[in-house]
Amino acid sequence: MSPHSNIIQDDGMRPAPRRVRRFARRSRPCATGVAIAAATALLGCGIESSADAASASAKAPASAPVVRFAVKGDWGWGGPEQRRVTARLCAEHRIHPFRFLLTTGDNFYQPDGVANSANFTVPERCVTRLGLRWRAAWGNHDLGGDSTATVLGSRRRWFTFVSGPVRVVVLDSNDPENATQLRFLRRVLKVARQRVVIVAYHHPTYTMGLHEPSTAQQRLWAPLFRKAGVSLVLQGHNHAYERMVVRGVTYITTGGGGAPLYPCVRTAPGAEACLPDHHFLNVTVAARRIRVDAVTPTGRRLERILVPIRRPLR
Repeated sequence: MSPHSNIIQDDGMRPAPRRVRRFARRSRPCATGVAIAAATALLGCGIESSADAASASAKAPASAPVVRFAVKGDWGWGGPEQRRVTARLCAEHRIHPFRFLLTTGDNFYQPDGVANSANFTVPERCVTRLGLRWRAAWGNHDLGGDSTATVLGSRRRWFTFVSGPVRVVVLDSNDPENATQLRFLRRVLKVARQRVVIVAYHHPTYTMGLHEPSTAQQRLWAPLFRKAGVSLVLQGHNHAYERMVVRGVTYITTGGGGAPLYPCVRTAPGAEACLPDHHFLNVTVAARRIRVDAVTPTGRRLERILVPIRRPLR
């Protein structure tokens, strides 16, 4: 592979680097999805070339019945809540292994952006030992250092990768109006051939939490998600679990990975749930739907929901 290539091929199984108010609607019971094909490949796309776009449309070979992965955000605080969330995540991985661990940013606090023994090596030890692969978005606190790149492997601020029928697009919400990132997003969504498209980033497009929603993302990103058939958007920044459905697209805030919690303070379009609890997400993609479990450190489910798989608008 050329050292100048923006394409990184990967099988998704490389070991990890060494180093209050409540509001919720009742969710429907889950159903089991039909088995589907799965495989993993990574496309790192800081500035996507035409060769990247061609590779993005490549069809993955069949291998696994479902794709299961974990998600957490606002997590690297270094306190007991981080350790408890991670311990539960590792316990569930041992029973039903996750293909990768996706973050919605704010990976390292105290100091910002810098991994150390207190906020990473000790509390995330089981993740490292289990060889679970990181896929990390950049949060605002991560800009203070380079550990999201050097420790978690996210050397580009925006990138995309494929795991079986799932295309995951990770964006940099620190700079939502960046013209290069917008071109990348439009191109990836246009050429994606995977059955399921999931987008992840840090600052929320819609939220009921303490930090305000991003009007730039509502203007520039949300219409693209709706038109391209994005099924699920994962975001962080507000330290709670939230779920909204806006014009058919499900937005979930997962910011309860370990940092101090925030209350639910505002209304939001399509509001379904706002729960200030520490948690991570257990996401399972099957043939006809996506199942999302919001899991607390004790193993209690805040919610278990089914997200319909959307199709691009014609």
